Amino acid sequence: MLKKLIVTFLFLSLCSCGFRVIYKENDKDAEFNYENELAAIRIKKNRTKLDQDLKNNLYDLLNPDYIEVEPKYFLIMTTKKNTTSTLTTVTGASGRNRDFVNVRYELRNLSNGELISTGEVTLNDNYDVTQNRYATYVADEYITANLTKSLAKNLRYSLVNDLIEMKKKEANSKANGAEEKGAKSLAK
Repeated sequence: MLKKLIVTFLFLSLCSCGFRVIYKENDKDAEFNYENELAAIRIKKNRTKLDQDLKNNLYDLLNPDYIEVEPKYFLIMTTKKNTTSTLTTVTGASGRNRDFVNVRYELRNLSNGELISTGEVTLNDNYDVTQNRYATYVADEYITANLTKSLAKNLRYSLVNDLIEMKKKEANSKANGAEEKGAKSLAK
C-alpha cells in the first residue's frame, strides 16, 4: 500500500511541477518530430582531429538512438583553436595556457542549398604548463576534448532553436497564405 501511495505521489508531483517535454509538440504538429529533424542533419567532413572529435560528439547528441532517417539538412562547421599564455613565470616562460575554440556554422537545406541559419559558438578553458612537455601535451588534449564535448552540446541547442524558428516561419507563411486566399475569395 505504501509503495502505491509513493508512486502515485511521485506521478502527481511530476504532472503538477510544470514538467514539460521540450522536443514534442502538440498532437496537431505530430508530423514534425524534432528527434527526426536533428537526426536528419549531415555534417561536412573535415580532416583535422579537432573537427573529427567535434563531429563525432555532435552526431552522438543529434542522434543518440541512431534513428535511420533521410538527410534533410547539411551542417558546415569551421573550427579555430587558439592558445594564449595567461601566466608568465619569472623566466619568461608560460606557466598557464588558455585554449579558445571557436566554431562557426551554417545550416543549409540539403535539397536546394538554401541557408537556414548561421551561428557561432566559442568556449575556453585553461591548464597549467609544466616542465614535463608530455604532461603539458596531455593536459592540452584533455582540455580540448572537454571543450569539444561542451561545444557539441551548445551547437545542438543552437540547432534546436534554429529548427524551431524555421518551423515558426513556415507556419506563419502558411497562415498568411491562407489569409490571403480567404481575402481573395471574399473579394470575388
